Amino acid sequence: MIIKKLKIVAIILFMMNSAELYSQDVEFSQFYANKVYLNPAFAGSDFDARVSMSYRNQWPEISSAYVTYSVAYDKYINALNGGLGLHIMQDEQGDGTISTTMMSGMYSYSLSITRDLVIKFGLQASYVQRKLNSANFTFPDQTDEFYINGLINPFSGESMPDHLKRNYFDFSSGMIASYKNWFIGFAIHHLSEPDQTYKDESDYSKLPRKYTLHAGVNVPVFRRGLHQSEYSLAPNFLYQQQETNKQLNYGLYLSKGSLILGMWYRDNLELEYDAIILQLGIMRDWWQVSYSYDKTISKLIHTNTGAHEISFLMRFKNSKRNRSGCNEKYLRRRRQIGRIKCPRF
Repeated sequence: MIIKKLKIVAIILFMMNSAELYSQDVEFSQFYANKVYLNPAFAGSDFDARVSMSYRNQWPEISSAYVTYSVAYDKYINALNGGLGLHIMQDEQGDGTISTTMMSGMYSYSLSITRDLVIKFGLQASYVQRKLNSANFTFPDQTDEFYINGLINPFSGESMPDHLKRNYFDFSSGMIASYKNWFIGFAIHHLSEPDQTYKDESDYSKLPRKYTLHAGVNVPVFRRGLHQSEYSLAPNFLYQQQETNKQLNYGLYLSKGSLILGMWYRDNLELEYDAIILQLGIMRDWWQVSYSYDKTISKLIHTNTGAHEISFLMRFKNSKRNRSGCNEKYLRRRRQIGRIKCPRF
């Protein structure tokens, strides 16, 4: 276990000291439990105010290899004809060797084209701080896989970075189109490709733009073609590309009453499957909770144990009247026509 942990830290530091650092974003398996992280156009899409929280532990048998915490708040604002959102995320890599804190604010605007067709546009601004913990630094020339404690030398000949902290601003945008039970969305993150280097040199260590395309449909299941049952199917796909890294997720959700079951496949467009995502959730009127597990099926099946993820969401319904005298419950019912019928998880 110690050797595995040291190897992870050594790999991270080796990448950090390369001429260029090509980072990849944190990835959640419960895409729609983290809507505003997936696409800023989702801000206020539920009309009721909501708070969502997520915890993800990737490769759990390797102590704190990748652990991520996320909390978000968003709400629809009548006067703005759109939604506002706030998202805070903390990501820890290599037991805190690299930690990233991100605070994001987003605004979405809703445009009704017809009774059934609604398009939402979103903008996001983020402030990001990335820190290195030098106390956890372990370089390759300090380790020996045959030595029982992993370390053979407390000192290293590797050069240290010029700075242990990097702050920068980041910007993203997105849009979602919804037609009846169908929806499709597109988002671009890191529009300015911010510099993440820890050095004083002129080498530009950019964070590449990430492109996201997601779509799906909610299909009610009918019994004998006459009466609608409590069952519904929601097939979906999600494609992401960041620099040369490509990923395709596709699967479906099955719901019956308050119970949600999900199953997804993840691959790299070359039919090289990475993982199967299994999910179980409970959804009530004002709260929902879900657990998912990423089962690795790639060549790494013997070196990692997938990922655990838990999400929780709470809604706050408001029946107060607004300045125009309209009941908020009535406005919410009227806006159901334009609600994006995407999965809750």
